[in-house]
Amino acid sequence: MSDTFLTIAYAIAAGSIGFALAMALTKQGQRGDRVLFFCILLIALLAHVLGQLLVVSDAFRFAPHLVGFDLSLRMALGPAVFFYTRALISPEKPGFGGLDWTSFLGPALVILVSLPFAGLSAAEKLALVDPATRNPGHYRIAVFTCTASLFIFLAFTAIYLVSALRLQVRHRRQMMEQFANIERQSLDWLRSILLVFAGAWMFFAIKQALWLTGTSIPAFNILLAFTEAFAIAAFAYLGLHQPDLPFDQVSGAGAPARRPILSEQRLARTAAKLVDALNTDKLYADHSLSLRMLSDLTGVTKNHISETLSQHLGVNFFDFVNSHRTAEAKRLLAETDLSILEIGLEVGFNSRSTFNAAFKKHVGSTPSIYRANARSAPAHDAANPEKLTAATSE
Repeated sequence: MSDTFLTIAYAIAAGSIGFALAMALTKQGQRGDRVLFFCILLIALLAHVLGQLLVVSDAFRFAPHLVGFDLSLRMALGPAVFFYTRALISPEKPGFGGLDWTSFLGPALVILVSLPFAGLSAAEKLALVDPATRNPGHYRIAVFTCTASLFIFLAFTAIYLVSALRLQVRHRRQMMEQFANIERQSLDWLRSILLVFAGAWMFFAIKQALWLTGTSIPAFNILLAFTEAFAIAAFAYLGLHQPDLPFDQVSGAGAPARRPILSEQRLARTAAKLVDALNTDKLYADHSLSLRMLSDLTGVTKNHISETLSQHLGVNFFDFVNSHRTAEAKRLLAETDLSILEIGLEVGFNSRSTFNAAFKKHVGSTPSIYRANARSAPAHDAANPEKLTAATSE
């Protein structure tokens, strides 16, 4: 029964990958390197899924020579994740060179350790399934191949996964320097999927280790298979619908703090001008507000705005705008009957979840708790936002 569920899970995953490949290859207007690495990643996932499907469906009995074909192809998962992430966050097509060539090292090592097993005949591989018919020497070869390739896969893939996650974190910081809403630019979905993949592949390693000891836990195997299928389907869908990112590079964005070019008096005047622009014209309510827009409207260069925010106010553009949004949201929560979602949209957020996260960061409580406290507080406290904020954050 467990093999049936495993077959269903991996068949669903294979179908999701096949559909995503067809869509990616026929979609127009995409940059070539992004499509290439997206497809390579899908093919590596497909090799992994088909390798598992070959075993759990017992199809290996009809094609034993295919057993182990996925080992080297699976090694492309880590590099493909890294190169796909890099392609997404790069304004121009990055070149391939230098340390990029080490991406071939993992597959080469796995091919090397798999050569003895690949040299076994189909009959000798089939004999390994039954302890009564397996050749001890051949079984040792199979165990060595599985163990060595597993260790290489874990180490090699971990390096590239960590590198891809670091790219995404750095990219997110850069987006926070330029935009007030970053949901579509931050690639947070990719970070979540990569973390799920990392967990799934770690548990896959545990599953393989248990198999080597002759132990199998059906519930664990089924949970792992459906987790992988869900993560693959989510990645395929979100990857296909990821729009091109806007790039508006600011000199020094995301760089370590440096000595300000502008004088303290100039920084203070610029800060006052920015605050006045946001409050007087309620620019914070514009969902599409960006550093470039604020620069155009105030006549202050983007670099000077960035320097004023980081060196004088100690915030990035994202937090600067959202602090003004939450300040207005506090007033609306206390004085109106608008829903929390309506207030979030009114002050410039794109969704309730982002409104909740920003409000909690700047105020110390969720909007619903703040509103409840505002309505239960004495009149003189409700008229004092600072006092009310202190009370709700305790």
